Amino acid sequence: MIHPELSMLSVSSGRARVVLEKLAALTRQLLEPERFELVLVDNACPERVGDAVQRRDWPFAVRVVRTTLRESAARARCLALGCARAPIVWLCDDDCLPAPDAAQRHLAHQRSGPSVVIGSLCFVTPTRRSWARARRADPLRVSGANTSLPRDAMRRACEADVRLPRAYGGEDIVLGLQMQEAGLSFVAAPEAAVDHLGPDPMHGAEPSKGYDAGYNAVAIARRWPRAAWGLGVHPVQVAAKRLVLASPEALLWRKLAPGRVRYERAYLDGSLQARRDMPQEVRQ
Repeated sequence: MIHPELSMLSVSSGRARVVLEKLAALTRQLLEPERFELVLVDNACPERVGDAVQRRDWPFAVRVVRTTLRESAARARCLALGCARAPIVWLCDDDCLPAPDAAQRHLAHQRSGPSVVIGSLCFVTPTRRSWARARRADPLRVSGANTSLPRDAMRRACEADVRLPRAYGGEDIVLGLQMQEAGLSFVAAPEAAVDHLGPDPMHGAEPSKGYDAGYNAVAIARRWPRAAWGLGVHPVQVAAKRLVLASPEALLWRKLAPGRVRYERAYLDGSLQARRDMPQEVRQ
């Protein structure tokens, strides 16, 4: 059996139509189909996404992992990793459609040595396309939507089993910080792009995600104190945000970018609640 060079890891909690659209995008990859595979986690999907995928033939290998109970994003990704055969894994969410040359570009960067390669995202909605180009690379910019890294390094991170208190936000940052501790370099690959179907969460479409992300950020900063400033939860930043969001100037900001203000307010509320919930002696 020929082993692939690249294993894409995706987790799905539903939306069979979107997942099939993703696989259709993978058929258009310039990288030869025998050189990559998809490991898809059917994360207790009510739509039985795994069955929908396996009913069709694909030119590349597809391996489906099924869970009976809904797992966290981090845990589900680790389950996918356990079935990956390639030495390089590519994290690419189920609602992300890679550009035809994306897999090829990730592998080209990985040939330079073990590293964490972070690609670009384009958030796609019915009315707009909004780019988040990967111009810099560091642990806080790791994204489960478009990041590749060595399988063995990620396996060691999975074995550490770092768990966050809230359901959304922070698992990618934790992985990035673990890779930094492992001594891996970080590489920006703006040319390796994927379309993310849906708005940027930071635009405030779902404030609950901002709350969870802010809460988890405090938990992450407790374990990795140097990350507090980058996460926006350093005490100085928290105090400044409280003042800014309560100031008259914030009224103009709300008019110009209401979604972003909703997200920042929710993120701040989550971080404040986390500080109240965590004992004083363990705060950073």
